[in-house]
Amino acid sequence: MPQNSTAKQRTNVSLTASTLAAARALGLNVSAISDAALAEAVRAAKAEAWARENAEAIAERRAWIEANGTPLADLQVLKLG
Repeated sequence: MPQNSTAKQRTNVSLTASTLAAARALGLNVSAISDAALAEAVRAAKAEAWARENAEAIAERRAWIEANGTPLADLQVLKLG
């Protein structure tokens, strides 16, 4: 059975003692902040992996546009440049 995306799982994380103490003193939710930071790191890593995996196709598309112009450019209402 797949887990709900909001399901929580316990884990151990090592943090700098002074940073943890400061966060606790400020009443920060260390778990929520850690989860958000990790989610952002995962998002960035996935985006980088996608860009690497599709670099050849992206380069081919850019070369085609450079050689032929953008598709439907003649129908573009707002002309830039």
